[in-house]
Amino acid sequence: MSNLEEHEDANLKYQLDSHSLREYQVTLSSGEQIYILAANSMDAAYSALELSEDRDANLLNVSQVDEW
Repeated sequence: MSNLEEHEDANLKYQLDSHSLREYQVTLSSGEQIYILAANSMDAAYSALELSEDRDANLLNVSQVDEW
């Protein structure tokens, strides 16, 4: 099993245990800013990396959006 598959399995288990998702802002080298929901920063990072690859752009930053 690859590291990504292990992460996805562990993350799925975590998501089932926790119903709390957090909002993250993803910044790509194209200048595009995308908002995603993720259970934790590791999940957000993997999702952001996939987004950057899908859009042929470099991933510049992933940050949690401040909660009010």
